Amino acid sequence: MRHDDPGLQPERTSLAWLRTATGLGAVVLGFMRFAPGPGPVVVTIGLICLVPVLVLLVGARPHHRARVRSFVAGQGSYSWWTNLVLATTVVTLALSAAVMIILAQ
Repeated sequence: MRHDDPGLQPERTSLAWLRTATGLGAVVLGFMRFAPGPGPVVVTIGLICLVPVLVLLVGARPHHRARVRSFVAGQGSYSWWTNLVLATTVVTLALSAAVMIILAQ
């Protein structure tokens, strides 16, 4: 079954992923700037959490093209691993910030 508007749904999905990656990148940079704790630890955690953000941003164009192709072909593409990696990044960042704030007091 062909979709009536094959370009817009993949476009909205791709833009949502870009907004998510950009927002998470801003949060990671804010963490690196404002988190209390030893500088090397904060920078290491920040850089580890920044890697998935950069992977999403760099891979945005190929993923968009693949999403459009699969959508036009009538198939849905779902990358569960991307959700898992982003959720793990957010949890790692939140737990690290909480531990550093508790230890700073």
